[in-house]
Amino acid sequence: MSSTATVTDLCAQLRLLLESSPDAITLDELLTRVAAFVVACSESADSGALRRELEDELQVIYDDVLGHAFFPQAEVFLAVLYHLRPVLPSHSIISTWFELVLRPTLREPKLPLSVVDHAKELILYALDPRNNFSDSEEGSTDAEKQKERVGDFRRRLMDLYLLDAFNESSGEDVLEWAELSEEERERKACWKANLEDVLVRVGLQRPQDFLTELYRCFDSPVSRLQLLILLSVYTSEAEFPDHAEVLASHPLMTSLLHCLVFDSSSTACTIALTILIKLLPIFAVKACEQLKRLLPLLLVILARIICWKERRSPESVPPIIPDAEDSEDEDAVASDTEEDSAAASIQTLPIREDLDWNALELTFDGPQSKAPSAHRYFTFLYYLFPCNTIRFLRYPVRYLDDNGLESLYAVDWEKALDEDKIRSKSERLLRSHILHPLLIWREATEELERPDFWAKYDIPQIVSSATMLDVRSAVLGIQQEGDPAPDTAPSEAEIADTVPLSSSLETVHLATAAPETVEPTRLQVSLSGMVATSVALKSGLDIEVVDASPSWASMLFPLQPGTRSPSRADREQPSEESTDAWNGAIPRHVAQAISALQREVLLLKNDLNLELWTARENVKHIGRLYKERVLSRNEEVERQGLHNRLKEYKHREARLRQELREEKDQSAAQRVRYTDWNRELQDRIAALRAEKKTWTSEAAAMRAAEKEAKDTFEAQRKLLAEANHTVFRLQTQIKEHAHKVDRLYDYETQIDQLMRLQRLWYEESDVHKLNDSKEYLAAFASKYKKMELRVDAHQRTQMEMEENAAAQRQQLLLLESKLDHYKKQLEQARRTSVLSRQSELPAEWRRTQEANEKLRNENEELRDEIEEVKAMVEVLKEQRAGRTGLVHSPRSSPPL
Repeated sequence: MSSTATVTDLCAQLRLLLESSPDAITLDELLTRVAAFVVACSESADSGALRRELEDELQVIYDDVLGHAFFPQAEVFLAVLYHLRPVLPSHSIISTWFELVLRPTLREPKLPLSVVDHAKELILYALDPRNNFSDSEEGSTDAEKQKERVGDFRRRLMDLYLLDAFNESSGEDVLEWAELSEEERERKACWKANLEDVLVRVGLQRPQDFLTELYRCFDSPVSRLQLLILLSVYTSEAEFPDHAEVLASHPLMTSLLHCLVFDSSSTACTIALTILIKLLPIFAVKACEQLKRLLPLLLVILARIICWKERRSPESVPPIIPDAEDSEDEDAVASDTEEDSAAASIQTLPIREDLDWNALELTFDGPQSKAPSAHRYFTFLYYLFPCNTIRFLRYPVRYLDDNGLESLYAVDWEKALDEDKIRSKSERLLRSHILHPLLIWREATEELERPDFWAKYDIPQIVSSATMLDVRSAVLGIQQEGDPAPDTAPSEAEIADTVPLSSSLETVHLATAAPETVEPTRLQVSLSGMVATSVALKSGLDIEVVDASPSWASMLFPLQPGTRSPSRADREQPSEESTDAWNGAIPRHVAQAISALQREVLLLKNDLNLELWTARENVKHIGRLYKERVLSRNEEVERQGLHNRLKEYKHREARLRQELREEKDQSAAQRVRYTDWNRELQDRIAALRAEKKTWTSEAAAMRAAEKEAKDTFEAQRKLLAEANHTVFRLQTQIKEHAHKVDRLYDYETQIDQLMRLQRLWYEESDVHKLNDSKEYLAAFASKYKKMELRVDAHQRTQMEMEENAAAQRQQLLLLESKLDHYKKQLEQARRTSVLSRQSELPAEWRRTQEANEKLRNENEELRDEIEEVKAMVEVLKEQRAGRTGLVHSPRSSPPL
């Protein structure tokens, strides 16, 4: 079946299943076919055309079947899209299916969790750049466009979270939330939770891109609180420590620290401080060097938090829920009343212009806002860097100057920091913590240079160890060591901290106004019910909320017409204008109560997030301690067993020592006998070795003899075979020549007879004479023959000599002609000399005379040479004649 037919068949089966046709196959069978199609499409050479055709078919199915009613068939359609995601282009998911399918799914709270998970996975798949280059090469124009499209989609999700989701810090959103029905609230809550989950999972998969997007939006003060809430959720994830190093070196970390230094919103700073509290132990394990680099700025944040200038509105409303530390800090609050009342008149320090920071001045327009608590933040800083923390609190400006930290404000550190106030405010923190041991053994500079004492610790151990520096935790730990039995009755401190959680202003006001006279009632709660509810919420199953509490909004004001969610342009307007806009519709005290409730809800959620994170880390630490306790118990049991075994071994040792002495005596005697026996054995071994050596040599000789005999036998076998063959051939020849042998006997008989006749014939005289004459004739004939040969040789020699003589005569004639020529030249020279004598000088005449004399000498020499040649010719003739005589000398030859 072709690929086109496969796409058509797959879409036809999907349509039948969505229309609930009786001919439709089951969802599992359809998903099996989808998986087979994905494999076939991946292996096909024309995968791009198949994907486009599949996308068109799915679009047609959605328009025809699901366009008017999507949610009843959302599970089937999303399951198919989820299993088709390897062949779905990212731009298709982003531009088409997000608006049609994924976004409505994330908004609907009544869908099964599997459907929502499929939608989230499709979004995450579209946001992964590694899945976006199936149709284009890396570095091409299409690939760059796909990367840009993915980045735009990521920014779009962030904008949806900031602008479209419910904003707990916006008064307009809270009013709109109060006026919505329960179903609409569930939809908004589901939309925000799903968006938050998607963004957090994107941050865990692509931390660099996620943090860059947060950093881009962090410049706007309006959305900073929402981003801090999202970042708090992100840092609370169990997988976040694996990506903590990315955040430590990212510019977003600097922006987070600047938020804590410059922003005046206590809510935003509280949430940012919570994030920083969670990051300190994580950075200590995962990014220690970056943490040391940020330490001066972290200490500046500590100084800013402990010297926080609280804001007090002109018509203040008491806080809805008192802080847990109010009972401990009553004296501090009373002493700071004058400072708080004058805080409004004090202007904030100007920020350095090169930092380009837009400070968040106000989040909620409500009653007095409590300053962020620096207790736990100081605990972690004090645990990790005790010497540097104490040195900073002692001399803040000197410490910052020594570490080279430039002032973040337009003024220097001496004007920006109040050292006396920092020291006075930090006394309460120092009194609430025990002494750190490293304060005695290390200095501040040594603390940053030497290896960290927590280098081998994990995050839960750092959290638990830092918590034990708190006096309350240390006292509780000492009590638990003294009384290991669990104490079910709450302590006095716990009773004092117990406050009835009520939304009534009067009740809260009474509880805060007279904390010493009114004894708060203890809440009666079911621990098993709380555990069951917590397990049900964490299990991810669909649950139904029963006995829902009545809406608090109906108690404060009547329902108002629904309002839209604010856009970014609306949010960037000044907070005072927005406050006046909706304050005119409701009473002032109601608006302040709503703002206070908003802030308290955010802070409670932030505290809950921090406590859950701390509880998770403590549970990890408890698990490790439990393992160590089990190991220690096992080690104690093992130690006791080893102690008992040691006693047994000591008794056994004494007995064995006695036996050892006896054995030593016996071994000494045995050693003597062994020496004799060993000597005897050595002699035997030597004799056996000599015998073995003799046997070895004899065996070698016998093997050589055996080999030689085998070779001899082999040669004799070959000779015997040849002899047999020769005998056979001779026998055959004997048989062939038997008749000839018989005739040979006859011939021998005849020869004997003839020999007798010959002897008789030789004995006669005539026969002897005849024989002598034959010999003489033979000798004469031989001599004659020799003479003929000699004559022929002489003739040939004579002819050669004649030829040589002719050649010599020609040479003589040539020499005579040359001599005549020389004579003529001599005569001519004489004539010329006579003529020249008359004209030339005597010297020339002498030279001519010398030349003539020279010519005469040469002439004489030539004559001598001619005579010598003639003599040589004669000698050669004689030699030729003598050699011929030797060749033809007579030689005796035997007679024929």
